[in-house]
Amino acid sequence: MSVFEHQTILAAPIQQVWTFFGDPVRNLPRTFPPSCAVVIESAELPLGEGSNLVLCARDVLGRKLHWHSRIEQFTPPRAVVFGYEARFVDVQVSGPFALWRHEHELEAIDSKTTRMFDRVTYRLPHGLAGWLADVLWVRWQLR
Repeated sequence: MSVFEHQTILAAPIQQVWTFFGDPVRNLPRTFPPSCAVVIESAELPLGEGSNLVLCARDVLGRKLHWHSRIEQFTPPRAVVFGYEARFVDVQVSGPFALWRHEHELEAIDSKTTRMFDRVTYRLPHGLAGWLADVLWVRWQLR
């Protein structure tokens, strides 16, 4: 199992960042590399716990793949002791990975800036071949 973690500072208030992610039909394709040619096939909106998303994308060889994910946790921006935070987690129901869990944590740094922390826990199928694909390509793509 592999874990990828990344932190990004966004020059936008937390509510604006949350709204961006809350509109997957319009915005999710923008978060993938253009070569993936992502198209949302279906989305249960508005997003919330239990919502399902199905997308179609192209893999590195140009083949179509379908990815079904479900929102497992969904906590809109809320006041906490140190400011505001939000969180949502999507998990793959079916798709290219043997396991995929993507945690998104948002934290208001101030009224105009948001810290986004992503943690992806994943495993590729196909044993040694999957491990090699992870080392040579998947980790690089996630970055």
